[in-house]
Amino acid sequence: MQNKGTLSVVMPNYNHGHYIQESLQAILSQSFPPLEVIVIDDGSTDNSVRIIESIAKENPTVKFYKNVENMGPWQSSNKGAKIATGEYIYFCAADDRVCPGFFEKSVKILNQNPQAGLCSALLKIIGKDGNDEMWAKTPVISSTECFLPPDQVRRTLLKHGFWFTGHTAIFRREYVVKDKDTDVWDPKLYQFADHIVTMIVATKHGACFIPEILATWRSYVGISGYADTHFLSEEAKTISALDKVVQIMNSKEYSSLFPHDFVEEYISKCMHAVQSMRLKKMHNEMIDYMKTIRSLQKSESLLDKFVYSIIKMLDVFKFFFVKSYFYYRRIHINPFSLIRNIVSYCRGLKIYKNSKCN
Repeated sequence: MQNKGTLSVVMPNYNHGHYIQESLQAILSQSFPPLEVIVIDDGSTDNSVRIIESIAKENPTVKFYKNVENMGPWQSSNKGAKIATGEYIYFCAADDRVCPGFFEKSVKILNQNPQAGLCSALLKIIGKDGNDEMWAKTPVISSTECFLPPDQVRRTLLKHGFWFTGHTAIFRREYVVKDKDTDVWDPKLYQFADHIVTMIVATKHGACFIPEILATWRSYVGISGYADTHFLSEEAKTISALDKVVQIMNSKEYSSLFPHDFVEEYISKCMHAVQSMRLKKMHNEMIDYMKTIRSLQKSESLLDKFVYSIIKMLDVFKFFFVKSYFYYRRIHINPFSLIRNIVSYCRGLKIYKNSKCN
């Protein structure tokens, strides 16, 4: 059964007691209230279960379910998707936060474009304590709200890279929940699980885009937290998952959606992302090294301290630039692509600065 014009929210939770109340309150206070908020607890051992039960007791919109054993976020989300009854569905992490007006603006443009499979917006990264860290490097493909038909979706993906974000993607449920026996997400695809689903839906039905920050993603490690850490710490698993995604794209069922040049470019961008994360990690390590060197200063002479700091800083920056130079030589970066990315970055930065998430 599908309730026309309504939205279901699915939220898997595992030990997010510090954030889940904030996350649920942001959802429940939306100007467009969801039909249901399906929370799936995945065997939490902190106080999050008590918090969820307290909120659910006062808000019948919140439907609370507990897994018998830990299933992981993808399987918990699959469980919630099969329970959902709204026309639209949104998957939300229990430690993230949606911005005011997110549901209203997204559902409105989806209603205006009934052929669209999903709607995506811009994303803000916040720190562990809730403070803004930086805006996510999600390409800004348009300065105004728009609907992109399938062919245009493919063109923008080739030109700008992956511009959908799972944290801001609201799907037309019938396009992702085919039946009660079919999962939405494949855990074996690792961090690419949401990539392939959003790409299939968007390249088959088209997608809407809103150039506003409408959700936040909480970062725990460095700049991009969990995802970046796993890209690096389990790189072999990441490459294996990417290979599975490519097999799906080249399969008989989906090959018409993904031409050969598109698949090749997608592989290239994903591998470039892994390389960029390596460089980012190296940069962060060098910053830490520089701080350590500074702390080793023992001389009481101001001049000695100054000279010591300058020497060590020069050593670190020399190392950084040499490593960066060989990195860019190794991946044979296209200067025209680099210029285009810089222009896109500056354009996006302007839009992000004018967009707030309070």
